[in-house]
Amino acid sequence: MKTKTKNEAYKSVFLSPFSYLKPSVWTEACVLSFLLLLQVFLLIATKSFSALIVIFSALLASFASDILYEKQNYKKSFEILSSLIRGLFIGLLLPETFPPVAVFFVAFSVLFVNRYIFGGFGNSWINPIAVTVAVCWLIGMKFFPEVSVSISSLQSKNPALSLIQNGIFPKNEFDLPITNWLNKRLFSFLGVSIPEGYVSLFWDSHSAIPAFRFNLLTLVSSIVLLSTDILSPIIPAVFTIVYASLVKIFAPFFYGGFLFNGDIILALLSSGTLFCTFFLLSWHGTIPYTNRGKWFYAIFAGILAFFVLGVGLSPSGFAFTILIVNVFSLFVQNVENHYLRDFTSTDLMEQVKAVEEGNNA
Repeated sequence: MKTKTKNEAYKSVFLSPFSYLKPSVWTEACVLSFLLLLQVFLLIATKSFSALIVIFSALLASFASDILYEKQNYKKSFEILSSLIRGLFIGLLLPETFPPVAVFFVAFSVLFVNRYIFGGFGNSWINPIAVTVAVCWLIGMKFFPEVSVSISSLQSKNPALSLIQNGIFPKNEFDLPITNWLNKRLFSFLGVSIPEGYVSLFWDSHSAIPAFRFNLLTLVSSIVLLSTDILSPIIPAVFTIVYASLVKIFAPFFYGGFLFNGDIILALLSSGTLFCTFFLLSWHGTIPYTNRGKWFYAIFAGILAFFVLGVGLSPSGFAFTILIVNVFSLFVQNVENHYLRDFTSTDLMEQVKAVEEGNNA
């Protein structure tokens, strides 16, 4: 039997019993930064300079608030990726017509107060991004785009198609050839077809709010977040099913239409629903701990979004939805803590006693 040398023995030592259950905070921040920067790159490619100026103002405010907090507390707390992520989120969720100076002062004030009260990244029970967007809406509602939709369109089965035909959602040049190819090569086998304009709505809705524009990129980003275990699928999946089902079943009824004729595509693609669902609804520190709590959280968020967002087309409704569900999450977390205390004081102690009795037998 051959004995191992000292070097071979060192090489045979592995850390295989230990593995990360989830990506590290640094890895998560890097992935989020990359995905958000892709949105910025598309804004650069489409020459959306007004939106880029708003994003730059939000970034300055995020960096400035963190640096000032660090200086006042005499400790190193500035994290460039965290500041980058917060600034990008705020800039992407604000209209490109919003005054950049106002963006800076509102974002700086909200982020600094939030940081001063709650401390580091992910410690706040309320989403600072949603707070910033809500404050901006309250002081500058006129800058947030409103989409006018007729009652007859909302009563129809496809109000999104009506908005496309009326030019509210512009069509890109490549829309027609891609639509024809999809209908011929893919949807023809299913016996259905998609009308011209839906490809443009997925690719670039041309909304004044950048986060509402690139829905296809947001879908791809969500796949990355889910596949890398950065995002748990429970909250976004349950929320989307609940909200989409309510829109499909009940939305037209409130406008004098028929049940089961709601336009899910319009609801998911017009109000930043996809972006906020996958990026903001599961913000660190604002969601329950247990899977059961996440189910309650997501179901409540889906029901609330239906009454706040309705059929979609809301420029700020999702921000207020997040703020309300953050408060609801506090109650869910209190119930979870009470349950965990009872579990610790009863079930676990009984198991410990059983083990002790077994050792003493």
